[in-house]
Amino acid sequence: MIIKRAIIRYTTYFSGVSTTAMSIFLINYFLDSNEFAVWGVTNSLIYILSQLGQLTYVQYVEKYFPNLDDNEKRKTLYKFIKTTIAFFPVWFFVLVLLYFLNYFSKFNITNIVYLFLMITISVVIEASIEIVSKYLLTKKDTIELDKSEFIYSKFLRLFIFILLLINGFSIYHLLFTNIVLRAFLFLRIINFEKLPLTSLFREILTTQIWDNNFTKIRYTFIAFGIKTILMAFLNILFLFYSNFATSEAIAVASLGVLIINNLRPAVSSLTSLLSPMISQNVEKSVKDSKLISNFLFVNSFSASFFLVISVVFVYTYNYFFDIKALVGYDPDRVILLAILACIISSLYYPKLWHVKFSNLETKLFKFLVSIFLITLILFGTLPINSDLFIFYIIFEVLVYLVSFMLYRREFPMFKNKLSPSFYISLLIIFLYLNNFGYLFFQLFIYIAFLLKDLKDVRSILDSESLDQ
Repeated sequence: MIIKRAIIRYTTYFSGVSTTAMSIFLINYFLDSNEFAVWGVTNSLIYILSQLGQLTYVQYVEKYFPNLDDNEKRKTLYKFIKTTIAFFPVWFFVLVLLYFLNYFSKFNITNIVYLFLMITISVVIEASIEIVSKYLLTKKDTIELDKSEFIYSKFLRLFIFILLLINGFSIYHLLFTNIVLRAFLFLRIINFEKLPLTSLFREILTTQIWDNNFTKIRYTFIAFGIKTILMAFLNILFLFYSNFATSEAIAVASLGVLIINNLRPAVSSLTSLLSPMISQNVEKSVKDSKLISNFLFVNSFSASFFLVISVVFVYTYNYFFDIKALVGYDPDRVILLAILACIISSLYYPKLWHVKFSNLETKLFKFLVSIFLITLILFGTLPINSDLFIFYIIFEVLVYLVSFMLYRREFPMFKNKLSPSFYISLLIIFLYLNNFGYLFFQLFIYIAFLLKDLKDVRSILDSESLDQ
């Protein structure tokens, strides 16, 4: 039942946000600005290359796996994983190419070959985890995935990072720790039939990757381009920015990029469960926008909670600590803008998935390419180009508008159904960024709207339309 999976996913993801936030602040505190900048750039490279490393397979799994039998799913999955591993040398070559283009020269990195190896291994592992997680989503078997993700990638990682940082270990040790923990997670979630590991490896290694690979390439390639633009835009913007910014400025921007990269899956945790349902509805030609309308209300309610909690968090640490003295800069604006940017995707993803699954992916892709180029050109030419998070918010808002416009073509009467508490949370963020007082009075108003919206959310989650 989707309600149980939604509760588990939301709980584990939201708990994971807390541990991830602690990890980011500890890394920021213990590393100097140059090391933290390298950490940010490294994670952005892993993020971008792992999106490319999925090789259109995630898009295939999302659209076609919900309508395949389990045996065919398993064989196809093993083929995808083996192909992903086979692309290991490609990503290493990309890093070497960046090295000869002097991209890393300003960071004075020692033992850079080891860094490249760890980035490449991370890329393959992250791409493989994403493919397997989408497979488990089509089987509606995400509870163990979410629990394992929290234990290995959030909870356990935090305590190991604390030990390493306190004892003066470098980012190489942090990266290696992350590789080991993510590898354990991958082995745990892919071994869904509890086979001996030797049997599992034998099945993957003996799979023929040249037979019927990269099928449905027209759809998957365009859908892959759509996802790459959406997921990698901020990191591309950041890597471009790091070419001309100082190490100190890169370190500040790294904080926001790391927050978005880690928080965005949590904010979209409920939305991610909809993908198989939308795919099946499109396959069955179900002409009903009620599912998406209801989930937009739930997502906006959830987004309001994230926004208000972020304001309370920023207010609290400023009340108890001189945060600027601890980390060397004032992170308030970066944190709040990063979290605001995160929540926008949860408001357009249900509509975007429907558009993508409804054979409108080419139109969507053309719009997104135009938005990508326009925003990137503006970022490179306008004098306020240092605030990359404003440009990322502009990009996300434009994607939201395009998704809404294309979805309305099929459902002309559709209207966005957002919770009133969401609008209140946006106002609170705006007022806090502009140093307006009376926060507790604002929170009182928000809680009143929150309680009212909670009744509607419970009614939606109890509806029969979600019992799939």
